[in-house]
This record gives sequence, C-alpha cells and structure tokens, in this order.
Amino acid sequence: MKSDLSSAGTSASITRTTKKRYRVAVYLALTAAFFLSLTAMNAVWEFHGCNDLNSQIHRLVDALLLALPAWGLRKKRWLFPWVAAVTIYLLSNVWYYRNYGTLMPLSSYLMVYNLPTIGRSLWLSLRATDLLLLLPPLLFMGWYAGVGYRWSSPQGEGKYSRFRILATGFCLLVIVLITTPPYLCYNNMDMGYPCRRFQMEPILAVRKYGMLHFWIAQFQQMKRCTPGEIGFATNYVQAAEQLHPRTQLVEPHRRNLILILTESLCAWPVGLKVGGTEVTPYLNSLARDTTVLYFPKVLPQVKDGRSSDAQLLLNTGLLPLASGAAAGIYGLNTYPSLPKALKEQGYTSISLTCDNRTVWNQDATSRSYGFDRLYERMDQGRLCPESDSILFERTLSILQKLRKPFYAQIVTFSGHDPVETTFGSALRQAGIPDRNVMNYLIITQFVDRSIGRFIEALREAGLYDESIVVIVGDHDSTITRNRYEGRTERTLEDRYIPLFVLNAPLKTETGKVIAQSDIYPSLLDLMGAADYPFHGLGESVFRHQSDCAADFDGEWAGGNTDDSVRRRRLEAWLVSDILLRSDHFAGSF
Repeated sequence: MKSDLSSAGTSASITRTTKKRYRVAVYLALTAAFFLSLTAMNAVWEFHGCNDLNSQIHRLVDALLLALPAWGLRKKRWLFPWVAAVTIYLLSNVWYYRNYGTLMPLSSYLMVYNLPTIGRSLWLSLRATDLLLLLPPLLFMGWYAGVGYRWSSPQGEGKYSRFRILATGFCLLVIVLITTPPYLCYNNMDMGYPCRRFQMEPILAVRKYGMLHFWIAQFQQMKRCTPGEIGFATNYVQAAEQLHPRTQLVEPHRRNLILILTESLCAWPVGLKVGGTEVTPYLNSLARDTTVLYFPKVLPQVKDGRSSDAQLLLNTGLLPLASGAAAGIYGLNTYPSLPKALKEQGYTSISLTCDNRTVWNQDATSRSYGFDRLYERMDQGRLCPESDSILFERTLSILQKLRKPFYAQIVTFSGHDPVETTFGSALRQAGIPDRNVMNYLIITQFVDRSIGRFIEALREAGLYDESIVVIVGDHDSTITRNRYEGRTERTLEDRYIPLFVLNAPLKTETGKVIAQSDIYPSLLDLMGAADYPFHGLGESVFRHQSDCAADFDGEWAGGNTDDSVRRRRLEAWLVSDILLRSDHFAGSF
C-alpha cells in the first residue's frame, strides 16, 4: 500500500515537473521566435549602426515581454491568436516604414477610416523578405501544435498557477531591470533619454532601445507637457516673432490664392527626359519661365500624418508631431493659420479634396485651420489615377462662382500610388526596368498634363491674371530618385519636392535648399499678411534663406553648416510638438 502511495506521489511529482518544464519550453520557444522576427524587422531599417550587444539585449527584452502570455494562455486556441496579432503588428511596422520612413504610431491603428486610401500602398510594400519575419512564429505554432498533446493534458494544470505567477514575475523583474536605467541616468531633455531619442531619431532609437521603449515614448506623448517644456516652447516662439519683421513686402492687393497641393509630386521628374520623352512638359515650361518662381530643392517635412501633415505645414507653419498624426490627435486644437490671416483681409477660404472628409480627420482640421468650407469627394468617390482630371474640372466651376478674393486649397489624388494605368505614354517604350518607377512617371506625366489644362482653363475663365497660383508637392513618393537610378540608399536630396509660384508679386533666389515649413511664412509675405501675429517655425524665402533644412530624424540637407542655425532649425521640431500637445494657441486665435 505504501509502495502504491509512494509510486503515485512520485508519478504526480514527475507530472508536475514535466508540466513546468513544458511551460518553460513553450515560453523560451516563443521568445526565440519573436526575437528572430524582431531581428528580421530590424534588418529592414535603412540605417547602419547601433546594432551592438546592447541593442540585441533590448531586442531580447522585447521578445521576453511579447512572449509573456505563454505563461497564462495554456490553450492553443488562446495563445495562437496572440502570436498572430504580434506578428501582424510587426509586419505592419515594416510596411508602414516602407511608405513613410518611420514606425507606425499607436494612434494610427485607430484611424480605420484611412484604410481605403492605403490599400494599394500596402500591396506595393510587400516583399519576399517579409517571410523572414513571418517564418519564426509559424514554426513555433507548428511545433507547439505537434508537441503539446504529447507533453501536456488540461487536467489539473490549473493547480500549478503559483509556478506560472512566479515565473511571470521573474521575467517582468528582468525586463524592468534592463529597461529602467536609461530613464534614471538622463533627464528628459538629453538625447540619451529614450523618449527624447524617439522624438528626434525614431529609427536609430528603435534599433538602439527596442520596441518597448518606443511604446513607452508613445504613452509619454499622451501626457501633458511639463511647465519646463511649455516655457521652452514659449520662449522659442517669442524670440522667433521678435526676429520676424512685420513690414509688408508687397503693395496691398486683392488677388486670389490658388494652392495646388499635389499628391506625391517629387522634384526629380521635373526636367527629366526618358528616351527623348519629357515626363513633365508643362512643369518644365514653368521652370524655364523667368516670371515663375521655381524652387527645386524643398525638403518635405511630413511625418506620420503624411498628406495631413503637409496641410498642417502649409496652413499653420507648424511641424508635425514627434509621433502620430496631428490631424487625428489634435484636429480640434486652436491654430493660427493662413486662412485666418486672409480672413482678416476679407478672403473666403475653401479646401477641395478627392478623399472623404473623415480621411485624416479633414472635417475637423479644415474648420480648425479656418477654412469656410470643405468640398469632399471631388472626383465623385473614384479615388483612381484619373481623379485629378475630374477634380480640376469640378473645381473650376466652383471657383467661378466663389466670392472674391478667395483662397482655394486644391488637394490632388492621382499620384497616390504607382499603379498600372491605361494612360497612353511613350514612356512605356522607354525601357525603364523598374515597373513601379515607370508607372509613377506615367502617372506624374498625367498629373502634369492635368495641371497644365487647369491653368489654361483659369486663363480662359479670367481667373488666372487675378490670382497667385502655387503648385507644390505634399510629400515625396515611395518612388524617389534613387529608385529610378537603381541605387539602394536613399538620401534627402532624392526626396526633394518642387515649389512653383505663378504671378508672384515678389522675386527672390530660388536655388537654395528650403524647408517645407518655410512655405507658410513665405505665403504670408506674398499675400500681404506679414503683420499676422504668428509666422510659423520656418523662415520666409523673401527675407532670409538659411540654405539648410532638418528632417525629423536629425538628418540635414543644404550647404549651411552653421551650428547655431542648425540647432535652431532642429529645435523647431521639439517646439512644434510641445505647441501641438499643449494646444498653445487656445484663446489666442
């Protein structure tokens, strides 16, 4: 009898030990799978360096954290969905990076209304190498499905929850001990402080600190600004306004402002001939016209908000958020803006777009920026490469009936994705090896033709001579110059967007590098609104040109290497983030 009891006790002990070993094996296997997936994701970033032992330790911490549910989710039907969700999340960051050059903010996962407009971009983001990220979780699930039934049974496993609690607690302790030191060693304004690093250099930061610190930085963004941050931003703005002369550079005028915000229009196709065929013959003619101001070196400064960030930059002079789309998160903020400045002079302001008003929260932001009306679905809801021809045709009839003077922001769509089209073009026979490059150039040629027809229609309608017409790219395309030239590495020069000003009442040098944030104060000068209280965080090209521009990750374009100038240009990103998060202008505009 004692022998039987002893045997039963030994058997129970073996069973408990086996189940503990089994659970440890599952956790370690899932940790290894996530570590390999994170390594595959890390290889996608077009940034060299910061891949040392410290980086790998932080990557391991990410994997340990992501695998924690393995201690509590004992059944496969509960654990497998978690593994799938994590894998999709990692893949979504890879695809987002290929389109936008940065990590996907957590707030962007709530913008489900943007999905119809990004489907094609997502398809173009897929790569065969994505299988390297997908394979480790799939192998884990295959292994777990095969060995689980031999190693474990559901009866009685719940009795050993204390072991799982202790194991989970131990893993969390390890994670905290490795994660905490950077926050203790630096203050929140030092570049060694992870959240600060993520504000200025997110790709370098994620390689150095891993995804866990990215999530911490995301949640810290949701916190209110500290008094120190608000004081820093306020002093910056006051100093900037004191340096900006309020003297008008133009005689008073009542000319309309027509701003064509052109989707994904890069500067490099302007002037380009492929096989003897001009890609942008109309824009080329404007570039040669000595009465037109043509800036070929405008550094786009959009970030997570992409096209909505371009509208923020041009209409308010503010730079994008450090993380997330300002249009979605702070769409109801109070903003100083170009429409509000022109309203003081009796202007009517409208915005016309092919998108639905919910995309990028445009219904809210158009009101916050001071537009009197938003015209949505201007291409009758088609959202296709032919959209711009419909947009411009319908826009003309609206402008002809609009009370003058007016400011009309026209947001195009055709260049959104380099998809296959039926457009006739000699570029199809030009021997362009990359099909996506060919598609982009063909669509750009169509957009160029559509803009040319619209300008001629303005002439025929008698609107051209009484208007200042601005044509500018909203941001660079996924197809940048390096892709056309067959180069892997992309430089800031490859990303330049063009700026054309027709009927400009002012002249200036146009060959230097300017920032996208410089356009807003320049438009204030063009429209005789230099006395407006806020001139943005850039500089008017008609008053001063620094010949340098800073991207959100701290990269520089332009020949000016003056440290004080560059520091101020870079600080503008941090200042704008604080201004947006604190709703700095509430009650003032």
